[in-house]
Amino acid sequence: MERLGSRRVPLRRCESKDSVSWAQLEFAGAAPFDDFAREHVLNRKGTGVASSEPQLFDFSIWQHCADALADDVVMPKWFPVDLYTQASAVVHPVTGSASPTVFLAAEGTFSGLHVDFLHTHFWMTLCHGHKRWRVVPRDDLALLYPRYLCDLNPCFPTGLDEAERAAVAAYNEMPALGLAAVHEVILGPGDIVFVPAGAPHKVENLETTVAISANFVDRSNVARSLAEAELLGLVSEDPVHIAACFRGAESGSISLWTKDGRANSGAS
Repeated sequence: MERLGSRRVPLRRCESKDSVSWAQLEFAGAAPFDDFAREHVLNRKGTGVASSEPQLFDFSIWQHCADALADDVVMPKWFPVDLYTQASAVVHPVTGSASPTVFLAAEGTFSGLHVDFLHTHFWMTLCHGHKRWRVVPRDDLALLYPRYLCDLNPCFPTGLDEAERAAVAAYNEMPALGLAAVHEVILGPGDIVFVPAGAPHKVENLETTVAISANFVDRSNVARSLAEAELLGLVSEDPVHIAACFRGAESGSISLWTKDGRANSGAS
């Protein structure tokens, strides 16, 4: 808490399971980090905190607190290529990419069922506490009846609890809800989870948790990321430039990997 001190941080909360916001997360204002941590995390430990408590969610280390945390960030060796970060540095040369990011949340809070943007892969390293992760394979996405209301990020009519899915399926005539495969894991300190591009997932904080994470694009998902960036580029400028970087990687004009698929160490 001392490292981030009183710098202001944006907060998110899940106020309603009926929310159509991405991951059911609504903006909850901003506050000095030490005040947020004391009031909504440290003082709530073991009190049966409500799921609507504010969270520090996906807060950029490089953009906002590199002076305090960057020296302690260790990037997992399994994910050495990140075209998205390189593309973001081209599009936003001053701020660069948001990744990696830091999370701090109280016991009982969660992020709702969601799919990460731009068909990016995702990893998270848990530093403290335990999180319950539930992930649905990308190919089962349609079985969850996704709704695309305002962009390419879907919202869902229900969560992943079996009883909840069964009730919604019966009431709303959505029989496929019960057919989706759900993979579950409890993440503990020092564990890393990898979520492939396009896979819906929900995360619950079983205890007070601290984590770092990143979204990334490499050889395995650049084609899907490019296709989505091109679609978004029809209505917004930034994805046009992101797509140009992705096309450069696909064509070989930007070399991010060797012929055998390993990371090109000179492409960072």
